[in-house]
Amino acid sequence: MLVRSLRNYAVKAFALLFVTVITAGFAYAYIDPSEVSASGDLYDTLYEVFRDKSGDPDGFMTQEELVKKMLSNCDKLSGIGYTFGSQEHYLACDGFVSLVFRLTFGTAHEFERYRDKFWCKFDFREEHKQAGSYVDKYDIYRPGGTSVTWLYENYVGNVVEPRAGRKYVEGMTSSGWAEYLESVGAQPGDILFWDNDRKNDCWSHIGIYAGIEDGVPKMWHASSIKEKVCKQSLAEITCDIGYLDYVLILATTDEPVNVGLYVDSDNSEKDFSYSVYKDSGCKDCIGRISSICTLSEQSSLESIPVYPNSDKSAYERTIYVKSDMLPFIEENGDLAGAEQMVYKILIRIDVDDDGNSTLTYAVYGAEDIRYYYGNTVEDYDYGTDGAVIPVTDFR
Repeated sequence: MLVRSLRNYAVKAFALLFVTVITAGFAYAYIDPSEVSASGDLYDTLYEVFRDKSGDPDGFMTQEELVKKMLSNCDKLSGIGYTFGSQEHYLACDGFVSLVFRLTFGTAHEFERYRDKFWCKFDFREEHKQAGSYVDKYDIYRPGGTSVTWLYENYVGNVVEPRAGRKYVEGMTSSGWAEYLESVGAQPGDILFWDNDRKNDCWSHIGIYAGIEDGVPKMWHASSIKEKVCKQSLAEITCDIGYLDYVLILATTDEPVNVGLYVDSDNSEKDFSYSVYKDSGCKDCIGRISSICTLSEQSSLESIPVYPNSDKSAYERTIYVKSDMLPFIEENGDLAGAEQMVYKILIRIDVDDDGNSTLTYAVYGAEDIRYYYGNTVEDYDYGTDGAVIPVTDFR
């Protein structure tokens, strides 16, 4: 009887061991994340990484949609308290960036907040374990799952090529920041890594570039000084936090090229004013150009970002220009006029291997689809604000 019991126990133990080994094998294959850059080549942007990992590259959100969602989620987290410890209800700088991406990709669910705390759920079925923390299919960790230094060492120069090398920024003013950000082509949504020494081995802070507001470059981050998530001037950050001496920028989306509109007053027979929109319904206004305003009042509308297509061989964008009352009159905050023709402008910039570019644009009636005007500009310098598309009465 004792021998039989021992034999049965041994059989069960062996079976359990076998199942454990098999299960561990599957688990290892599951938790070991796939290579982000399978070809060995570095990505230019995080957008390309996320698009490839989405499982549906063709159906993935556009670059503009990604940035819009990211900045919206930054605002959603504004005011969440800062913590050095567990990030289940409060956030440190790395956890803030992680949660912004999680909310953007929909891998954080049922987000709620009460005063300076947050709660949300995660989908275990779409996550696997890596480095002791759950990570989603985009290789984005849960808040508190990793460190800034880990992110830097595993992404910068290993997965995504940074916009430029480390930049010494201690004491840099807003105008200095603006000049530097423009020189490297930084775009809202880019990730900013901060280093506090000369050894390149202690990256201590991370945030999301928010863009320039009234000439002041700003960043979203979880601030230990402010003790909360906030949007703060980069100049203020470098003054308030003495140990953030260097910055490095990781591109989230492609650097857009620039194209300018200007009032062709030499060919104008009368005063006029136009408003420029992103959409055909003329709801999302970019700015206004007019022959009767000073430059500070946007008589020239420049630096319209033109985003690249998927193969990066050309840059394309469509904008809409609406004719306002002539001369310009503002009534009750609205632009009014007897004739408010809307024009559709198709913009394309082709770039060759040497970086030379050709600008082509065509103007149509947005409603009657009638062709009014077009032109081609050779050797267009898309890195500067060129006044290249004249705006008059297109008809």
